[in-house]
Amino acid sequence: MAVLSIRPKAPRSPAPSRNKPVRGRRKAVGALFAVPALALFLVFAIYPMLRVFYLSLFDYSLTSPPEFVGFENFTYLATDPQFGAALWQTVVYAAGTYVPALALALVLAHALNTRTRGSGLLRLLYFLPVAISWVAVSVIWRVVLNPDGLLNQALGLHLNWLTSSGSAMWGLVVMGVWKETGFFLILFLAGLQSIPDELHEAARLDGAGAFARFRYVTWPMLLPVTAVCSVMAVIRGFQAFSPQLVLTNGGFGTQVVNLFVYKTAFENARMGRASAVAVLMFLLLFGLTLLQLKVFARRDR
Repeated sequence: MAVLSIRPKAPRSPAPSRNKPVRGRRKAVGALFAVPALALFLVFAIYPMLRVFYLSLFDYSLTSPPEFVGFENFTYLATDPQFGAALWQTVVYAAGTYVPALALALVLAHALNTRTRGSGLLRLLYFLPVAISWVAVSVIWRVVLNPDGLLNQALGLHLNWLTSSGSAMWGLVVMGVWKETGFFLILFLAGLQSIPDELHEAARLDGAGAFARFRYVTWPMLLPVTAVCSVMAVIRGFQAFSPQLVLTNGGFGTQVVNLFVYKTAFENARMGRASAVAVLMFLLLFGLTLLQLKVFARRDR
């Protein structure tokens, strides 16, 4: 009787996927479409930044060729009282404007986080100053901050807001809070609306009051949005320029760093020194951004 032997078939090698050429072509097409945007980014963002780093090592003006001086511009700025004053005034303006703006935006976002009639119109009114340019806002607030203007009439004061060293900065701060609160209001409102209602309902059923719900439910869920708002507030504060230029031209203790850079470069024709200030501000903002993200990452754990 013959015995049939059945041998197991060797496994076949997998056939090459037909989708690989298609995927490769799609990646090539995608990279091709990204080339114009990447080229614009390199030309208008990366190259100017590298050029500023390069010019910070030179004594350079618009009327003479660059002369290499190494880190002399940076050592000069380390002992320059005008730069130190501009940096301090920038910190005062940023803290005085954006700390109240963030707090007020959070409070208003809670108040407007409803679907009642007219809430959409209120959100639009609060956001309207954000859509107005800084120059236009500065022209409007020149009238408001006038000695006979609306602010003095509302507060019952007789201050020369823009021509006094004791009040010029705070006049700019009040204007900044009015303009910037709506920007952060929209961000906080978006964060509040992304929190599930079930979490608040569960906390309410457990007997948590309004403050406890905010502390243990709302605030932890808002930490990512708060981190973004905090980083943007610091950056926007250190980018202040237009209101100081239009209203006071940097006088009466309001010369911020960007205005100092402008005057150093175009009024004093010291492009290398102005570039060194820009480099220092870039490093400072980069460090502050990393520090803020690290702090909020720890709180989020």
